[in-house]
Amino acid sequence: MPFNVWCGGCSSMIGKGVRFNAEKKQVGNYYSTKIWSFSMKSPCCQHEIVIHTDPKNTEYVIISGAQRKTEDFDVEDAETLLLPADEERDKLADPMYKLEHQGEDIRKKKEEEPVLVRLQRLSDSRHSDDYSLNRTLRDRLRSQKKRVAEEKKSARKMGLGVRLLPPSAEDAAAAARVRFASNFEKNRKDKRAAIKAASIFPEPSGSASKDKLDLALKRRNIKASAASALMAGRAKPSSWSTQSAGSGSARTAVPILARRK
Repeated sequence: MPFNVWCGGCSSMIGKGVRFNAEKKQVGNYYSTKIWSFSMKSPCCQHEIVIHTDPKNTEYVIISGAQRKTEDFDVEDAETLLLPADEERDKLADPMYKLEHQGEDIRKKKEEEPVLVRLQRLSDSRHSDDYSLNRTLRDRLRSQKKRVAEEKKSARKMGLGVRLLPPSAEDAAAAARVRFASNFEKNRKDKRAAIKAASIFPEPSGSASKDKLDLALKRRNIKASAASALMAGRAKPSSWSTQSAGSGSARTAVPILARRK
C-alpha cells in the first residue's frame, strides 16, 4: 500500500507499506507510459480495493474500495523545508526574475554571514580537541558510577534492597511534618520497661507437673530394669503381672521378677 487508507468495507485503517497479493493489469496509456491497475483484497474484511497508477502526477489513485487518509502537517512542527510551488519554480528558472532578486539575496547573505561564521567557530572550538572531550566524558561517567556504588553500599548497610537517592530539603521538610499518634511513645516505653524487668530464665514449673515428671521417670526406670533382667536371663517372660501403681483408674504394669534356682 503506497499510503495510509481507510477500508471501505469495515472502516479499518490499512497502514502504508502493507503487502498484498494483487492482480495487476494494464488499463490505459499516458503517452508512452502504461497505466496499471491493482486489484486486491483487504486483510480485515476481504473487501476489494482497486488502485491505478497516475503517471501524469507521479501518484497512485484509489478507484474503489478504500479512502485515502488525509494527513496535514505544519512545516515548523515537522522541522522540514517548504518546497516552492510550481509557479515559484518557473520564476526561479526565469533569468530576469533572478536578476531582479539577486540584490535581495546578496543583502540577506551579508546579514546572515556573521551568524554563520560565529556558529562555525563555536562548532570548531567544541570539537577541535576530541581527546579532551572524551576524557571529560569518561571522568563524569566514572564519578557517577562511584556515587551509585556508594549509595548501594549504604543501602545494604541499612538492610534495604533499593538504592537511596541523595537527601534533599524537600524530603527533610516532608519528614518533619509527619506526626505519630500521642500514645505511640508511651506504649513503646512501657513495652521496653516490661522487657527489661522480666527475667531471662524460664519460670519454674508447678508441683503438679513436677509430680507427673517424677512418676514418668519412675515408670521408665522400672521398665528398663525389667528389660535388662530379661536380657540377662534372671527373669522369665511368663512372670509378668499387673500391679496397681496408683489410685483411681490409672494402673501401671509392674513386672514381678522370679529368682532362678
